[in-house]
Amino acid sequence: MNSFPPKQKQVIEAAILEFQNNGFNGTSMSSIAKEAGISKKKLKELFSSKDEVFKYVFLELYGRIAPQLQDILDGDMPVIEKIRHFTNNYVSFINDYKFLPLGLIRKLNSKTDFAKEFIVNLRMPDPNKFYRQVEKEIEAGRIREINPKQLIINIFALSVFPHVASPLMKDFISAGNDEFEMIKKKGGTLVADFIINSIQVPVHA
Repeated sequence: MNSFPPKQKQVIEAAILEFQNNGFNGTSMSSIAKEAGISKKKLKELFSSKDEVFKYVFLELYGRIAPQLQDILDGDMPVIEKIRHFTNNYVSFINDYKFLPLGLIRKLNSKTDFAKEFIVNLRMPDPNKFYRQVEKEIEAGRIREINPKQLIINIFALSVFPHVASPLMKDFISAGNDEFEMIKKKGGTLVADFIINSIQVPVHA
């Protein structure tokens, strides 16, 4: 986790609640200040804009999930179990903070150099042990040949896309709100099963 000064931490926690309840567009500096129990003037002394608040919200939440993902990648469990745990953890994280994918995409597509700002402040998980493990499984004939980097991309893409394209996908598959939310919640298990079934070589008796 990140270490922020108490007042900044107070605002970040309030902003997480506001973004979660109202989305990025539905959240304002005024509503964040109210939730944090401070004046809007004081809020602007701590953060210059809603975009800056979102940046630190992202850094805080990323700091919560990154160590979990790194522990999985570095663990001693088999590749298949790593895929299952990694996917479940990541999908659960996205389900807990639904505003993150759309908010992040909005910022990455803006004219600001937001991506570089994030990268400077992030400690990205190191997947190299996982890559080597995948390559050994391919050599042993236990999983089909796949670029380990493509495998990671597939996990992230399948996990995040339903949240990024929620309105479109919900209508496309003719699902109601409750049904679609249930599908997303089950995504950790279903995405993991889909990926594992696509790469695992069947064991014949």
